[in-house]
Amino acid sequence: MDARRFGHAARAWHAAVVPIAIAHRAPSSAARCAKLLKLGVTVFEVDVQSLGGELVSSHFLSPWPAFPRLRRDRWALTLGRHRREIALRAAAAAIPAQARILLDLKIDHGPGAHALAAAVVGAGLDPDRFIVCTKGWDTLPLLREHGLATWRTVGDPEALHAALATPVPDVAVTVQHELLTAPVIAELHAAGTAVMTWTVNDLARARRLVEDGVDGVTSDNPAVLRAVAAAR
Repeated sequence: MDARRFGHAARAWHAAVVPIAIAHRAPSSAARCAKLLKLGVTVFEVDVQSLGGELVSSHFLSPWPAFPRLRRDRWALTLGRHRREIALRAAAAAIPAQARILLDLKIDHGPGAHALAAAVVGAGLDPDRFIVCTKGWDTLPLLREHGLATWRTVGDPEALHAALATPVPDVAVTVQHELLTAPVIAELHAAGTAVMTWTVNDLARARRLVEDGVDGVTSDNPAVLRAVAAAR
């Protein structure tokens, strides 16, 4: 299936299940993933990096440019590969086969972003199962060219302005929820793209966003995920 036909198919899939309940940071336990599936989750997010030539599920990032090997995930620190950083294939194996997997590319600027996108393309992932999102928009054409559905991550007002100013060729934009209002959602829809939002753990806020027309909500909160799925 070429990229254009896949884009149409992906949009049709989204339309069939809107609003989408998206599990933030998919658990590595198959049992926990199965519980989320029962709540109505249809997409599981996995943060992705490349370590030692292998794609891994990882939340560790370096906030210190002078010490790139020292990485942090909340209060956990590591100088090498941490035990929580598991191979992408293992993370995907824990997710129910009927769900889709959203790969959030954590290296999103510079040569590292392009190398990570190339590694994802070279991994031979099933385009019927995997979606890719990133703040590194310049890597998205490569991913689309290889048949992967892409979501354009929007994390600040400048990026939102850019998304509103030019046509979005991706299946969706996924926007930090504080940036969204009903008019902004309507404007993005008018541009022909679905609108996802992250990371919404407040139930009232999630319900308001669904009422305002978002197509998907990413959350850590099971109550939010259940409510979003129930709104279909």
